Amino acid sequence: EVKLLEKVNVYWLAAALLSQLATYFFTALIYRFLLGAHRLRHLPGVWALLKASVISLFFNQTVPSAGISGNTYFFNFLTKLNIRVSQILSVILAELLIFYAAMEVIIILLLAACFTNYRVPHVFTITLWAGLAIYLFFGTLISLAGKKRFIDRLYNNIQKIKFLKKIFKKVIQNIRHQGLLKEEVNLMIFINSNKKTVIKVFLFQLLVFVSDGFTLYALFWGVGFPVSSMVVLFSLMSTRIISILPFLPGALILYESSMSFFFVSLGVPLATAVIVTLLFRLLSFWFPIPIGLFLYRRWLHTAPGAANSSFAV
Repeated sequence: EVKLLEKVNVYWLAAALLSQLATYFFTALIYRFLLGAHRLRHLPGVWALLKASVISLFFNQTVPSAGISGNTYFFNFLTKLNIRVSQILSVILAELLIFYAAMEVIIILLLAACFTNYRVPHVFTITLWAGLAIYLFFGTLISLAGKKRFIDRLYNNIQKIKFLKKIFKKVIQNIRHQGLLKEEVNLMIFINSNKKTVIKVFLFQLLVFVSDGFTLYALFWGVGFPVSSMVVLFSLMSTRIISILPFLPGALILYESSMSFFFVSLGVPLATAVIVTLLFRLLSFWFPIPIGLFLYRRWLHTAPGAANSSFAV
């Protein structure tokens, strides 16, 4: 994959790299907005939140847990800053709920395009409808997650399924051990009380998706095969839906094969689709892993009590 970088025009490669960096910057701003809604006296800076977002991605990519591992690290990160548990939980849940809402809006817009002036193979419409249902389901779960009994019930149900028990056991035990359920969080009250913040977070969630899309767009142009933005958006969203429940770290193989398949389905030559997919995964998956591990090791040595975290390695 690193050798493939030689095939990309240096200017388009620089644009792709900057676009990927922008995803972390936008994510840091999202958390900054949500934390600011609590009017904390000492907010973590954007740089600290940017590093935390990279570390969260590191855990999400290497510990297959449908994103729970990364959020649990972020919970630990904010705990060390002496932020109340209920405030941390409301930030994490609000970010997830707004993220799902943003994905729903993008899917609806893409489905509208399917039924108007942009014709795509039926596999895309089927995938998008499935994604609409999946994100709605997850959004419903998140809206209930602030209830005191929710995680206990979830934990008891997971105990009955062996492979899920292995994946989630340490994560949920860590959440329960830190007293996450002592205070109930009413997510709807938080959202209704901070509408301007919610709108800003929603827009920045869209920007994160657009930045990922522009990374792919730049890579296509960089290898000398210009494509329309719609090809990128349809393929990226469909791939995200297919790989939403990764049982391999970073949805390895499934992600690459799905994205290549969707690109080819929209007329991209197979070789070009594979090259761009591998380059995108290099920038969005492989490069952040060693950086995230390095930042996490530094955090363990600097954050008070961080070495006692269940994620210590």
